[in-house]
Amino acid sequence: MKKMIAGLILASLVGVAQARGTVALLEPERVTVATGATTLDPEQMKQAIVRGGSKYEWTVAGEEPGKLRLKYNKQNKHEVEVAVSYDTTGFQIRYVGSINMKYELKNGAPFIHPGYNTWVTNLNRAISTEAGALTAAK
Repeated sequence: MKKMIAGLILASLVGVAQARGTVALLEPERVTVATGATTLDPEQMKQAIVRGGSKYEWTVAGEEPGKLRLKYNKQNKHEVEVAVSYDTTGFQIRYVGSINMKYELKNGAPFIHPGYNTWVTNLNRAISTEAGALTAAK
C-alpha cells in the first residue's frame, strides 16, 4: 500500500513538472491590416499597437522608426519583451527576451514557458482589432 501511494505521489509530481515544462515558441506571421488605398499612416499603426498592447497590460519599453519594443510583466514573476515591426499596411511580433520563462534552444529551435504563446496570441489579436477599427473608420 505504501508503495502504491508513493507511486501515485511520484506520478503526480511528474505530471506537474510536465505541465510547467516548455513548449515551442510561436512566432506569429505578419498581419496585414490594410491594403490598396486603405492604409494607415505610421502614427496610426503605432497607436493601434500601443492601444492593443495596453488592453493586456503590455507597456512600451523602447521605440525606433517602424518598431516598438513591448514588455509584459506577469505578477512580478515572469517578464517577456517583444519587438513589433510595423508599416502602413501591417505588423509583425518577434521575441526579444524574457526573464524566468525557461527560454531555451533545443536542437536549434526555441522553447519557452507555455504562457508566452498565449500572451503573444492575445497581443497579436488585440493589435489586429485596433488596426482594423482604424482602417474601417477611413
